[in-house]
Amino acid sequence: MGSRHRRVSQDAEYRGRCLGVSECRCEIVERRHASSWNLADKVRELADKVHPHPQRIEGAKPLPATFFPEALLGRAAMSLLLRDGYLVTQNAGREVLRGDVLVENGRIAEVGEVRDSADKVLDCSNSAVLPGLINTHTHVANTLLRGAADDVPLEAMLERAFAIDAQLTRRDVQMAALLGSIEMLKSGTTSFHDLFYWEDEVARAARESGIRAFLSWVVLDEAFTTQRGSPVANADQFVRKAKGDGLVTPSVGLQGVYVCSEETYARAKEVAERNGVGMHTHLSETRAEVYNHRKKTGLRPVEWLEKIGFLSDRLVAAHCVWVTLNEVRILARHGAKVAHCPTSNMKLASGGVTPLPEMFDAGVVASLGTDSPISNNGMDMFQEMKLCALLHKSTRWDASVLPAQTALDLATIEGARALGVADRLGSIEVGKAADLAVVDLRRPHTTPFNRDNIIRHVVYACRGSDVRSTIVDGKVVVDGGSVRTVDETMVIDRVQEIARELYGVTG
Repeated sequence: MGSRHRRVSQDAEYRGRCLGVSECRCEIVERRHASSWNLADKVRELADKVHPHPQRIEGAKPLPATFFPEALLGRAAMSLLLRDGYLVTQNAGREVLRGDVLVENGRIAEVGEVRDSADKVLDCSNSAVLPGLINTHTHVANTLLRGAADDVPLEAMLERAFAIDAQLTRRDVQMAALLGSIEMLKSGTTSFHDLFYWEDEVARAARESGIRAFLSWVVLDEAFTTQRGSPVANADQFVRKAKGDGLVTPSVGLQGVYVCSEETYARAKEVAERNGVGMHTHLSETRAEVYNHRKKTGLRPVEWLEKIGFLSDRLVAAHCVWVTLNEVRILARHGAKVAHCPTSNMKLASGGVTPLPEMFDAGVVASLGTDSPISNNGMDMFQEMKLCALLHKSTRWDASVLPAQTALDLATIEGARALGVADRLGSIEVGKAADLAVVDLRRPHTTPFNRDNIIRHVVYACRGSDVRSTIVDGKVVVDGGSVRTVDETMVIDRVQEIARELYGVTG
């Protein structure tokens, strides 16, 4: 491979397609895990060393005209019929029906026995039809960091992540997000909630792949960032530009209490309220984060956020591993939502477990997220459901504490509630958007199956690779296990090329 300098960073055509958000340098502190050392000081030290990306236009290889071939573009038929499946409705009664789903103009028109045909018919016999899974916390562009820092302490992972982030260009972020979108769609995830910089590039990838995206532009103190201009202003501009998009819902993100001052929290909340959008943050993920903040302010993070008036029902807080019962009640009192990320927290040895039973009792809306591909390696929500249930059973010494139905709720209707879209997503009901996943049950690891064990199979036996078809907004974006919206092979080849240049390896 040629030099890293051969790749495109910002050619004229590409710049012209941007949403107009102030251009960033690398946001090296997007890596969010606190650790035993002082993260804020480390971020400041590294930020001082980062320089603007070199211009990498000479000899750059543009995307071929056939990169997103017209023949592969997923289209919504005027009507779509999913015939003869096990319908895991996730409605109020949590009914599992044997029948059909009729989709018209992107919406669910009938559920049950449908006598009419449609423009396109999918045979769903021997399959479960689920509401599309909802991943409420991830960093999709970090597919480029997958496998970069496994089996190492948190400090070592962060150091590696900082070094790679410092080299990323806008095009890298777009391509990495496109790869992650393909991965999620092929495993039945139809919506994801992201926290990153350059979310305009992630938005472009979401539109191209056909996935539904809830995108939070990350904000932090200017002393800790290399974003050009004000991070808060960048987030504000992104939100205003992206509002009204059919697939993309913008919001405001905050990195965490270790790099966000009271003023930054206040300004970010003002942007969210003025634009009528949500907020997304990391919160109480590690013991060091909590203890360092209490040493600095006299309060634990959740207590401090209440004191400064930040908490609200607009907020989705990721992790909440190190929270007390009092803090759980504070979150409930303000209507704040929680995204539980069991795989990431276990891999990074966060040491605690998000107290979901206590959150349920207090009335906190909880959901499931995969977190970053560097701290999880994958974005398979089937794995997340299973590990969520098993983790709580193991740590509580109670096999019944978090049953399969609850785990499925967290990945579907509760995820929709967390994002404020339960009226449109999260269940198979007439009038809702047709975001659906068809899961093949005729596999060795899911046999025998019947209507009584379908939900338990979905959580404990099924895998993302069992997904046959994925429908988003009525469009069949995955059919027969193959993504229909983009050239998957081309995306993999381009990301592999980028990764070779990033890591300086030839094999």
